[in-house]
Amino acid sequence: MANRRYDIDWLRNLGILLLFPFHSARIFDHWDPFYVKSHVLSWGLSWFIASTSYWFMPLLFWLAGSSIWYALQHRSYQQYMKDRISRLLIPFIFGLLLIVPPQGYFSLWQHRGDSPGNYFTFLKNYLLDFSDLSGYFGSFTPAHLWFILYLFVLSLIALPLFIYLKNKNGTSRFEKFHLIFSKPYVYILFFIILAATQSLPAPGGQNPFYYLAFLIMGFVTASHPNYQKMFKTYRFHAFILILILVPVWEIILFHSLDSTSFSPVDIFNTFLRSLNTWLTLIVILGYGNKFLNFSHKLVPYMNEASFPIYIIHQSILVVVGYFILKFNIGVWQEYLLIMAITFMISVIIYEFIIKRTPFTRWIFGVKIKTPISKKAAKKINNDSLPLMDEERRGV
Repeated sequence: MANRRYDIDWLRNLGILLLFPFHSARIFDHWDPFYVKSHVLSWGLSWFIASTSYWFMPLLFWLAGSSIWYALQHRSYQQYMKDRISRLLIPFIFGLLLIVPPQGYFSLWQHRGDSPGNYFTFLKNYLLDFSDLSGYFGSFTPAHLWFILYLFVLSLIALPLFIYLKNKNGTSRFEKFHLIFSKPYVYILFFIILAATQSLPAPGGQNPFYYLAFLIMGFVTASHPNYQKMFKTYRFHAFILILILVPVWEIILFHSLDSTSFSPVDIFNTFLRSLNTWLTLIVILGYGNKFLNFSHKLVPYMNEASFPIYIIHQSILVVVGYFILKFNIGVWQEYLLIMAITFMISVIIYEFIIKRTPFTRWIFGVKIKTPISKKAAKKINNDSLPLMDEERRGV
């Protein structure tokens, strides 16, 4: 049995934690509307958004693809489908109907400046209003749960390809493919395909073709050690490049804010953004494997807690943000308060509500623990000691 990739666990969990400063910053950034928005905006937080948004969701899809590779090593395809439904589809439906709507309600409250009325009356109108899937002004939206929906749909669409790649991996033809594609000067050219996908439809502003590419690449690069070796070898080179290219992209982005027409500069910046994303992932995956590939007692807890916290955090953040903005105590004070209070409430709700009952675990996609007797537990522990020794040796 191969050694567990703890760096994948750490990167995924740290990515979920990054949502708290990221989405808190959305309240104060200059770029786009949000469910609640401060009247005083911050360029510092705007550049924080710009410097993280281009790689953040691609990383999560990449890690999901890598996790699928490892999951299919010890699960049947039927088990995989069942897992996708229980871990993704059920939480998405529950979150869509019960967790997300308060964001629309408070967005109306904030943008109108007065109460939108009874919540249940709002809910009736909300569920029939598909005018703007972003939902920033009170219409129906999947909100942040678009990630779960895309992950569910794309992982099923890509399943035949995953099955084919898994079954053929290790053959001479695929060994030759990995040998060629893992060479940095070949691998880096994939950013061109990323740029090309951005011309395709993007419902609600989220491009499924773009994220499907990352999901597949996460699967492919987990399937052969050559890729991680390449990430380790070239992570510093990629880091130097993004120190140069990301500021160039941001400068062009800033100067194009007032432009109302599409120009060749926009095409260039699309390719540059894709290149920066590709390089940044090499940096994160390379250094992540070096510094984060270790076990810790926090890992099992975070693995279980991260998904339900992801589901509930933004609705909590919107409500907290609505009330904190009324204090008018300054951008940074409000930002820090919103982030800290949202994090604390999210953890408390997970710890004292979600993880406590089989039903709440089920609707939030958390594995339901089956109680076993002390005698059975002792037998399992005794029987698994030799296997644990083999796992430590990487057998």
